[in-house]
Amino acid sequence: MVGYGQDYQLFHKVNTDKKPDYLEMNINIAGKYFKNNGLNSDNQSDLFLKTKTDSTFRVFVQGASTVVGFPFYRGGSFPRMLKHRLSLTFPEKNIEVINTGITAVNSYTLWDLTDEIIDQKPDLVIIYAGHNEYYGALGVGSSISYGNHPAFIRTYLSLKTVRFFQLLENGYYKLFSSGDKKPSTQETTLMEVMTREQRIPYDSQVYHDGLAQYESNLDKILKKYKKHDIPVILSTLVSNEKDIKPFISDSIPNKTQFLQALEEGKPEIGNVAQHNAMAAYSLGRYYLEKNQDSAKKYLHLAKELDFLRFRAPEKINEIIGSLAKKYDSPIIDMKNVFLAHSPQNVIGDELMTEHVHPNVKGQFLMADAFYHKIKALNFLNNWDNYIGFDEAFRNIPITKIDSLKGKLVIEDLKKSWPYDLRMSGTRPMATYIANPTYEETKAQNIYKKIEPWDQVMAESYRRYENDKDYNKALRVAESLIFEYPEQGEVYRMAGNMCLNMTNLEKAAYYFSKCNQLEKSSLSARQLASVYLKLNKIDLARKTLKEAKNRGFNDEALNKMVEDVN
Repeated sequence: MVGYGQDYQLFHKVNTDKKPDYLEMNINIAGKYFKNNGLNSDNQSDLFLKTKTDSTFRVFVQGASTVVGFPFYRGGSFPRMLKHRLSLTFPEKNIEVINTGITAVNSYTLWDLTDEIIDQKPDLVIIYAGHNEYYGALGVGSSISYGNHPAFIRTYLSLKTVRFFQLLENGYYKLFSSGDKKPSTQETTLMEVMTREQRIPYDSQVYHDGLAQYESNLDKILKKYKKHDIPVILSTLVSNEKDIKPFISDSIPNKTQFLQALEEGKPEIGNVAQHNAMAAYSLGRYYLEKNQDSAKKYLHLAKELDFLRFRAPEKINEIIGSLAKKYDSPIIDMKNVFLAHSPQNVIGDELMTEHVHPNVKGQFLMADAFYHKIKALNFLNNWDNYIGFDEAFRNIPITKIDSLKGKLVIEDLKKSWPYDLRMSGTRPMATYIANPTYEETKAQNIYKKIEPWDQVMAESYRRYENDKDYNKALRVAESLIFEYPEQGEVYRMAGNMCLNMTNLEKAAYYFSKCNQLEKSSLSARQLASVYLKLNKIDLARKTLKEAKNRGFNDEALNKMVEDVN
């Protein structure tokens, strides 16, 4: 069986000549969960050291598309916002926040990845997951499902790493798979491709099977981490209840009479709303400007009664809370975090892009909550460089181009199924921006795969630098650091922009990271020069001495050594 089948290891060694060795997530890992669906993982590529050092603080984040950062990705995801803020707070440490999120997966995948995450000796694991429990790969309502028996499905996943089992499975599919053409993501949305049971009523058997599946898997995940003394921070889930109507609902009975009674404020309309998602949503919207408590109640009820379960039922949050107590795991009530920033006390478009994915501010609120929970639990000592909410929010490490590209993704999604049920089996025409700005042009080009992201970032960095728009150039450099943390040049790019903005402390941080990686005469001179500007003479001397000890003897270095001595 040598050479047959797929390698489903979670982490692979990065192919680079640079030392030390790095690992990254297997870009083909999604194939393990999406058999014969032609789906590829859109997971982030977060490099981390193969051999963990004493100065490393290593965090793994588990979840699905919200964790990946959909629709912005890169610096628009809360794991990268968290890494950015922790790295600046602890400049002497090697902060690793490794994103293992995969779009359209659920707790089965999280369970399956747990052992390999444990092997990498995490200092902390963060879990944000639950919205995909019904329609994620192998879920009870998914088009990729083998029933509602969690123990059987976990056994199946364990066997998937065996090449002989892959041979048997592939043979079975060739012999017995239906000849019926299945929809693909080329033709419609991933949401439709993954959905088999479009109507899962509240309190139905399938509804309870999904809850049991989630509880069983999360319980086993937390048990494993507990056994290895690895702390886990859990989080409740957030969804858009104010501005997303139920995807699938029964028609409102006697709709004309209902709407008339709604306008007249008759109390009996509440009885209809108890059993009808669209009636509950209509009543919630009616109350928004009149009674926020009633609005919140009925909008929440509408989400609970929605037949199409792309938003996790509240029972999922109750399971998270119950298991947090059982395993003594710290928990963040993310729902309350979002409510505190929601003007009408109901989570809506102010913080969400659509039904479950936070916008950039929402992702920031998540990162902020985890940052402060890490601080409160003393996972790291010495918070002298603590970064407050306002400063961190001003410096979110996302480019304008990535932000605009995310908005294009959402605009197209909201014209598709299930936002428009008439669009089943098809895709709308891609959004086109008339008279676009430079950033809009580049966002469209990335979205339509006309230009690769790396090329756009390199070009935009040069453009911003030439235009003296140093803040935007810094955002680009910081985005590149996430992608290439092993390359000194991207830190130099960030350091140069900080110098241009006379932010010397931040420049010293980036040049220090550059020097650690590059260990060249240039990197040492740049770092020493910033130290001199900060009047940190001893650090400048130390940096130059280390460069001389590495054998550098160029004229520029020798002159600098002479000047500081």
